[in-house]
Amino acid sequence: MKTHAKPIVALATGVILLCGVVCQTVQAQLVLGPLTPGGPADTGTSILADSSGSGPTSPESLTVTWAVSENVADVYTYAYQVYNPPGDVLLGGPDAGQAEIVDSFSVLFDTTDPSLYIPGTQSAGSGNQVNGTSGLFWTFPAVNPGGLSPGLSFESLEPPTSGNANAQDGNPPSPWSSSPSGQEVPVPIPEPASMTLLALSALSLLMRKGQKTS
Repeated sequence: MKTHAKPIVALATGVILLCGVVCQTVQAQLVLGPLTPGGPADTGTSILADSSGSGPTSPESLTVTWAVSENVADVYTYAYQVYNPPGDVLLGGPDAGQAEIVDSFSVLFDTTDPSLYIPGTQSAGSGNQVNGTSGLFWTFPAVNPGGLSPGLSFESLEPPTSGNANAQDGNPPSPWSSSPSGQEVPVPIPEPASMTLLALSALSLLMRKGQKTS
């Protein structure tokens, strides 16, 4: 029995390693309902907290409605709409008490990865930008308290996970941000195929090493 101890340990270690990678994959995905190609979009909302750190219950918080859908060609469409709550006013400075607007929105992910962002699919706006590793940026006509931004969207070859978003007005103060205490929104990430292959290689190596010592 002792001659088989090391192969068993190696196998157990490899299984744990592989399980860890699989668990990371599951945890990396945003908790959405299963997307059926060509089926209805999965939708939800996220609350962006103001940059002062007062959290999502602050009167400065904004709501972002989002949707993710997959078509029959396995292309994912990500869509967002920013809601500026009624009664939103500047809380400080010489303009305190005046209505606060929102006129830009961004999501953070690596657009230089061709699987994450399909070039040319960012929805039109008054000043959109593709910012490389800093994600996508939209500007739009000012949204007053109680109003909604236009629909903001793009296409990707990858499914969603959670990531940071930011909404602000074009002039200071710009109090809206998902950092440090706001909720995240869906953004694409690449499939961790390289990590899975690494885990499988490590498992094979451990098993071979265990067999040599048996």
